[in-house]
Amino acid sequence: MNSRYSKHVATILTFVFMAILYSGVLAKLVGDWWNDPNYSHGFLIPSISAYLIWERREFLHSTRAAPSVWGLPVLFASGILYIVGHITGELLTQRLSFVTMLAGLALTWRGKAQWRVLWAPILYLVFMIPLPYIVYDSIAFPLKLLATEVSITTLQHLGQTIYSEGNLIFLPDTTLEVADACSGIRSLISVLALSIIIAKYTQHDWPRRFLLVAFSIPVVLFANILRIVGTGLLAVKDPDLSTGFFHTFSGEIIFLAGILLLFGIAMLMAKRCRRKVHTDVSECSVEPIHNIDNGTGAGKWWPKWAAIGILLFTLLANFGATQVRATPLIRSLDLLPAHIGEFVLVGDSEMDSSVVENLGVDYYIMRVYRSPSGYDLWLYIGYFEEQKEGAMIHSPKHCYPGSGWSSLSSEIIKIKIPDSNNTIEINEYILAKNDAKELVYYWYQSRGRVVANEYLDRLYMLFDSLIKKRSDGALIRISGPADNVQKARKFQQQFINALYPVLWEFLPS
Repeated sequence: MNSRYSKHVATILTFVFMAILYSGVLAKLVGDWWNDPNYSHGFLIPSISAYLIWERREFLHSTRAAPSVWGLPVLFASGILYIVGHITGELLTQRLSFVTMLAGLALTWRGKAQWRVLWAPILYLVFMIPLPYIVYDSIAFPLKLLATEVSITTLQHLGQTIYSEGNLIFLPDTTLEVADACSGIRSLISVLALSIIIAKYTQHDWPRRFLLVAFSIPVVLFANILRIVGTGLLAVKDPDLSTGFFHTFSGEIIFLAGILLLFGIAMLMAKRCRRKVHTDVSECSVEPIHNIDNGTGAGKWWPKWAAIGILLFTLLANFGATQVRATPLIRSLDLLPAHIGEFVLVGDSEMDSSVVENLGVDYYIMRVYRSPSGYDLWLYIGYFEEQKEGAMIHSPKHCYPGSGWSSLSSEIIKIKIPDSNNTIEINEYILAKNDAKELVYYWYQSRGRVVANEYLDRLYMLFDSLIKKRSDGALIRISGPADNVQKARKFQQQFINALYPVLWEFLPS
């Protein structure tokens, strides 16, 4: 086959296979940038990455591409990552596989010499990928508590009568909530991505670049603490100033101030570096990249076709691995008893059809049960005959924060099952919203297993999809008011003890 013709065919096939694999993944990614203000900076990341490659165009043009076999293991691992992400419905895994797949293609097609300048711009694309909400919340919550504590201490030193509970700040005439926007997490990822670019163009050695990027974290925290303190001082004078346009506008100003502060630090570090040039030139100089074609196989064509083979394998293996069968309920959830232990059914409700469609759940119930002493709790059971992308169990840790609830504590506890020596592990989740508290217990009951950890449940689902061709599963959630946490624990755990044996009459094992 003519080498030029072969090259064109290989290029076309690579683009076609990549489009088949990742068009849906990228479309959802762009949708997240558009709909989620936390990640609107994602629109800029590919442009910055492309500019970083264009900036080294002379080196790329003057260095002969030498296809390398070293990219093939990266491509194979990326394909496995994609399949795992597709089976488990984990968008983060699929999106990361896109970045690593690009890295593998660059190394395979262009070789090690050009890889030296391509790897950083490609890996920079990681900043365009949103974190899973469970990871996002696990970072945001400690930051909110830290920002709240420091802000309260500062306001108290300024003579204000103020105290806090969790991420709630209580003032004489109003209550403020330190939301995600004030934790620093929203701006942290954007500032981290920007700090790398600032470090690249202002610092001339790697230690200073790493140091400047590390500075971005305390800078963001300081800026957001300043915003909370300012909002608190204004709320003391007029509670209306702590909400609305002024509050939103102050966030933009504080973000800009944080960027300017980081840029100022970069300029000071660069100035110190220039001063030391006279005494030690090597300290701030950059080692040049020599224009060397270190590939011995410029004429090799087979690594490119091997790369195409890996892409085709990923397509076929993904198709085979996702062919699971739907598994129905043993009995309809509507037949769940009206009496569970000492608790009596007092009402039920239905979700909006658009919510059901968004969740992709096949069967569900939402009921209110009441104890003899009058404690009401909610029972939700959502069952999926087969889990797939767009129809996957959603962790309550995704849903509650999105509804304005803030986490006060989260842990996995053990519950002993009556009349047996068995225990199960379930999640205990305590939340607050304004002046209300809620206690939530939940677990995943899927294919005969009871699992508390979401990611362990996904791992089991991956195994069962491949071996048993099953991915069915259920989320069981019990929730209720927790003005008195100990009382709420007592009633809800009593209900769980009575409910658990009954569930096996409905959920397939």
